[in-house]
Formats: sequence, structure tokens, C-alpha cells
Amino acid sequence: AKAVQSSNGEIYIPRKEERPKGDEEEATIFEGMDEYNSTQKYIRKGLVGSTPEDSTAVVNSSAADLAALDIWKQDMRGSALAGFQLAMRAGPLCEEPVRRVAVILESVEIAVTKRPSESDNPKQYRAAKDITGGIVVAALRSGIRCALLTRPARLVEGHLRLTLHSSLAGLGSLHAVLSKRRGKVVTDTMVDGTDLIRITATIPQAESFGLAPELLKKSSGEVTAPELVFSRWEVLDEDPFWIPTTEEEREDYGEILMNGDLSTGLDNNALKYIRMVRSRKGLMVDSSKIVVAAEKQRTLSRKK
Repeated sequence: AKAVQSSNGEIYIPRKEERPKGDEEEATIFEGMDEYNSTQKYIRKGLVGSTPEDSTAVVNSSAADLAALDIWKQDMRGSALAGFQLAMRAGPLCEEPVRRVAVILESVEIAVTKRPSESDNPKQYRAAKDITGGIVVAALRSGIRCALLTRPARLVEGHLRLTLHSSLAGLGSLHAVLSKRRGKVVTDTMVDGTDLIRITATIPQAESFGLAPELLKKSSGEVTAPELVFSRWEVLDEDPFWIPTTEEEREDYGEILMNGDLSTGLDNNALKYIRMVRSRKGLMVDSSKIVVAAEKQRTLSRKK
């Protein structure tokens, strides 16, 4: 136990204080040990069904702890790792891999019972119910996915580096197209002996579809087809769960009345990407049209 929280909300963290060495062995004092011991005795009372003051209860509790630790190492640890890997492989937003997340499993409670006295098994305790790997994997995967949604979530998008040549007449349309697709110009240099400008820019991978035809159409052929190469991963610093609350925000961004308090996705690229990916994968999308009173609709043409 790293710390103990009391009923009034205070948290006690044990701190080690060293005493000077003497003839006796070195002793240590922990702050908050009374609270920790009381909590430990309460757990022991519910675990073995004995009073904490009984000396046999302490022995039985130690044996129960060792049995629970053995069950964790042999039957549950591998399944817990598999559940963590599954949760990181498919996140809750887009069912895509999750990056830079550390999951801390604070504690595991395992119910154990005594074996019958006529049993040949040398182990004194066993699990109260059979623990299968599938139960542990599903529980840990669901728990991690729910925990991720309790913290601010951000998307990580790939950026492409594009290189192209443009004349002076095509610069205006080129910058207009790049700014609309959230692109950024990195360098622009003149090509020796020509009136062309060599431009290097970056653009999000999700915005790169149909870029070459649009550049050729907007610039009337003054811009060459870009050469796209993967550049880097970058965090999209937009909250996909932001909801317009004030009257001005609702007027600017709108609201979805049928689905409750949900954002319409206007000027929210993160939410737009999430809905695009989930729709393409066949997952549930909050902005999908909901049919009300479908049995009352008339899809057949009336005869005149």
C-alpha cells in the first residue's frame, strides 16, 4: 500500500525516518501507520471472518495473501498484460493505437476460500471462483478504455512534407489551398535560371486527399503536382469533446437536439476526424441521422 485515505478525505503516505544505529538493529518509523493498520485489520476481518485481535487471524491473513499473490502470478498476470495490450491497440475514440500512456494498476482484490481438510492439495487456500483468462482480459480492457475517457484526450495525426514548384502567378492560389487544408509553408526559394519558386510545406495526411487536382484547378496549371513524403506525427491540440454552452456559441456552432448535448463539429477538426474514421469503420457515430416514428413514413408514391 502506497497510501491510505481516511474517511474525512485525508491521505496518509508512509515516510521513512532513520534512527541512529546502536547496539540494536536499525528501526524505522512510518507516519500514518495507525490508519494503515486499522485499514489492514478491517480488510483482514472481511477476508478471513475473524476478529483482527486474534493471533490466528494474522497467520491466516498472511497465508491468504500469499495464496492470492500466487493466483495473481500464475493465472492473472499474463491475462492482465494481454488486456493492457488490447486496450492500447484499439483506443476508445477511433479504435486506433494509443500512444504515450502509462497505466498504473493500483491493487487487485482476489476472493479466496479454504480448501477442505480432506483435499490432497498442499495449498491451504484457493480462489473462491474459477478465474479464466478471458474474464481478466475483458475487465482490464474495459477498465482502461473507461479510464482513458476520464482524462483529456487528443488525436495524433500524421503530417506529410510536400515539395512543388510554382510560378509567381500561382502563389496566391497555392497559399489559399494550403491554408484551407491547414498546411504550412516551410521554405520557398527561387530556382536558378528560371522564374519558378521551389516550395516546401507540410500538410496533415487527412487533408492531403485530392490535393494535386485542386492545386492544378485553382492555379490553372501554374503549380506542379506535389511530391508527398511522410514527415512526422503531431498532436492535434483540439478537444474533440468540446460542447457549445453559451447562447453565442450555440448560434455560431449550432446544436444537435435529437442526440442531446453534442457538438456539431463545426470548426472542430478533431471531432470531424473521429466521425470520419468511425463512419468508415462501421462504428457508431453520434451525428448520424436518427429516424423518429419510422412506421409513419411513406416511401411509396401515391397514385393520383
